[in-house]
Amino acid sequence: MRLTAFVLGPAGSGKTTFVASFSQWAYNESIPVLTLNLDPAAEDLPYIPDIDIREYLTAREVMERYELGPNGAIVASMDLILNYVEKLRSGVEDEEEGYVVVDTPGQMEVFAFRHSGEHVIRELCTDKCVVIFLIDALLSTSPSNFISQVFLATSIFYKLRLPQLNLLNKADLLSQKDKERIREWSRNTDRIGEDLEIEAQGIERILTRNILMAIKDFLDFSSISIVSSKTMEGFENVYLELQRLYKGGEDFELPEHLREF
Repeated sequence: MRLTAFVLGPAGSGKTTFVASFSQWAYNESIPVLTLNLDPAAEDLPYIPDIDIREYLTAREVMERYELGPNGAIVASMDLILNYVEKLRSGVEDEEEGYVVVDTPGQMEVFAFRHSGEHVIRELCTDKCVVIFLIDALLSTSPSNFISQVFLATSIFYKLRLPQLNLLNKADLLSQKDKERIREWSRNTDRIGEDLEIEAQGIERILTRNILMAIKDFLDFSSISIVSSKTMEGFENVYLELQRLYKGGEDFELPEHLREF
């Protein structure tokens, strides 16, 4: 049995670095892990993928072939991946068990919010799958920025409706005080509401309450863990959570809406 983990997050959140670091940590712990690069625009990677979409397709080639700009080439590449998804799936199925860690495109929206991305997930999720959503720690030290990051995580959850681990990455760049404050925000919406009102003076309190209500259920259901891809802080907890999903029941299988198009 395999658990496929799709690593998502906004540009700059450290997806590729996380994949490189976590796969190395797993290797060091004798945990079977396979890395899959799904970013056709990646120029240099800090790890050697076991399966790499660039063997079949690169954004640069698409840009030249179809005379597209960089952004258009990335969008087109995401759709063209569908022509090779069976080959990617075959590479995954060659492994009998363990974890498949998928490095997704830098521009999160071209993967998560397009039908082609859902199709790729459906094809690669051969057994069980989960989303690992990375939140940039440096963009989360103020109440408003933290809430914005949580909204992004929430949108991915409701779009894909898969089990989701939310990781605050780059913890090594945070002070201990910042870590404690963010932990408190993620556990206590009343506290973040108080801090948000102080930060956003003049904003209607009813608007603040509505915003907090929108994220409270999500935070209650899906907590945020603090990790560092540089120091591997928190990786053991990530593994334990993945193990829980790996050994879970039918609730963790591919949801029905991703099986039919």
